[in-house]
Amino acid sequence: MTAPTAYIEREALRDKRRAAWAGVFLNAPLAAGKIIVGLAAQSQALVADGVHSLSDLASDAAVIWALGHSHRPPDAEHPFGHGRFETLATLAIAAMLALAALGILIDAGLRLLDPPTAAPGVLALWVAGLSIAVKEGLYHYTKAVARRTGSAMMAANAWHHRSDAASSIVALAGIGAAMLGWPLADALGAAIIALMLGRVAWVYGRPAVQELADTAPPADISRAIQAALMGTPGVRDAHDLRLRHMSGAVQADVHVALDPAMTLSEAHRLCEAARASVLSQVPDVVEIIIHPEPDGHADGPAAHDSALRPELQTQVRDCLKGIVPVDAIRHLRLDYRDEGVIAVVELNEVPIEGAQTRVAFRLQQSKGDLAEIRLLWAPAS
Repeated sequence: MTAPTAYIEREALRDKRRAAWAGVFLNAPLAAGKIIVGLAAQSQALVADGVHSLSDLASDAAVIWALGHSHRPPDAEHPFGHGRFETLATLAIAAMLALAALGILIDAGLRLLDPPTAAPGVLALWVAGLSIAVKEGLYHYTKAVARRTGSAMMAANAWHHRSDAASSIVALAGIGAAMLGWPLADALGAAIIALMLGRVAWVYGRPAVQELADTAPPADISRAIQAALMGTPGVRDAHDLRLRHMSGAVQADVHVALDPAMTLSEAHRLCEAARASVLSQVPDVVEIIIHPEPDGHADGPAAHDSALRPELQTQVRDCLKGIVPVDAIRHLRLDYRDEGVIAVVELNEVPIEGAQTRVAFRLQQSKGDLAEIRLLWAPAS
């Protein structure tokens, strides 16, 4: 990791922690105040709103816990890093929202069946109004941090604050309507808040589950990666592209087809160039593993079933024995093609007349994976 990147990540972590702790310090007294005043003023909507703020407090705690783990570097137990701790926290926040919504909805249903006789007091109105101002401000602050850092977890937490502000608006309307003589309005307001909570839980819980289940990212990311790979000079084809989400970012692996005659070092250099191209052109991708393949010769029997170097080296030596001094072999290159393995033998020897023909004839009489042996004469100067 470069120094500028490390600095940016430290700044992002600091901003996210500040936003999470701001939520703790504001949600704790706000939740307690709404529940206490709601009970005293006999406002079920305000109590439900207080429970919502309490779930906000729990989600802030989950965010703080996740931030303590997600920014750790990869280790032996987590070789891909700890980014999914944020995803787990996002899922936990969604679960808290869903449970809170269910509880509020059940209680509101019971209130609708047995409406209260007394209307909420005016203090409940003031507390709901204060909650709207505080939670809307907290939403904008947390949302700004989410945009700067690209964190889905912070975005979910921001919308948790926004949903709390919206539920306070519904609570305010329900309390006001109940004070004007519509006693069912308070319970109806609580039921609407529950449905809002359920929707937010779905919006952020579903992507978290998809990420943990390694659901593929949108197709436009795949197309962008393919375009970046095919724009790299030397890449003939790109296939078997696989993508996975990791805390809002994308990790990928892909197979690329290259010139079969290319050296290993050139293939490695080309893959590094292709990787750099993807990382620079597709901002969502933070890592891509590229597997090079010989174009047109990656899926034949030679690529999967042929013998490896030690056995083929023995076959080459047997074919050369008595025709070319075996100790003259300087280098052996093996080329696995669909038609078989081609062995290119570089010899530290002056050309021997008829050697290539005799070696080819002996190879035809032998049994093995070699399809051809080519002799390259390169005597030492």
